[in-house]
Amino acid sequence: MIYEEDGKTLVTPCLDIETFEVEIEYICRLLGIKLTADQINKASEKMGLKPVKASDPKKLVKFEVSPVRPDILHACDIAEEIGIGYGFNNIPMVYPPTNTVGSFIPENKFTDLMRHELAQQGYTESLTCALLSKKENYENLRYPVDLEEAIQLANPKTIEYEQVRTTLIPGLLNVFNSNQNEKIPQKIFEISDCAKIDMSADTGCSNYRRICVMQLNTQASFEVIHGSLCQMMTKIGAKMNKDFHLKPHANNEDPKFFP
Repeated sequence: MIYEEDGKTLVTPCLDIETFEVEIEYICRLLGIKLTADQINKASEKMGLKPVKASDPKKLVKFEVSPVRPDILHACDIAEEIGIGYGFNNIPMVYPPTNTVGSFIPENKFTDLMRHELAQQGYTESLTCALLSKKENYENLRYPVDLEEAIQLANPKTIEYEQVRTTLIPGLLNVFNSNQNEKIPQKIFEISDCAKIDMSADTGCSNYRRICVMQLNTQASFEVIHGSLCQMMTKIGAKMNKDFHLKPHANNEDPKFFP
């Protein structure tokens, strides 16, 4: 028994009986078979549901649900219980009304091909968390925090999960940080989604597929990363200075890189 500040008294656990009134047509549509109200009630009794009189017995069925069944929250849960009580093995197998052939989403298929190419170059794939702190996403890369770009979590559990990543770089740097005792060189990569606020999208944000390749060694080896880039571009049929080009990096152009 709990006494609230406003004077109300709440007795727990709550053992009130819940009632659900569901359309017969809805249950039949979900299960894919035609059932009468009597068949539905008989199946419900096997599952511990108690049939009671519905407001419209021709179209609706009504059940009382025990308080020890917290898994029943919606009409679809009632339909599931009816299907189990009726017996899924008793439902005749039929071909689906639509004939479709499954296939990869083109973007995912292309991503998998790129993963294979990088793995063949000696890189190890890493899968890092899509959530990170503001410090990792901005301050550690010497960027100012941009709250108009990053998607914020309203109530993060810990400080490490404050926003959705806008780049893959912090995640791979954390991988190197966690593997300082491993032998070098270390070559890792990741191809995953990043997200940014996009008010033109229906959800207010958009995902972007990004690729990040890193190498840890005793000396800088720009030619290794350059070679990986050229290899990937060759594999997809892109030509230098036509489909893509490289440009010198000016001092202070990007603060996360050394000048």
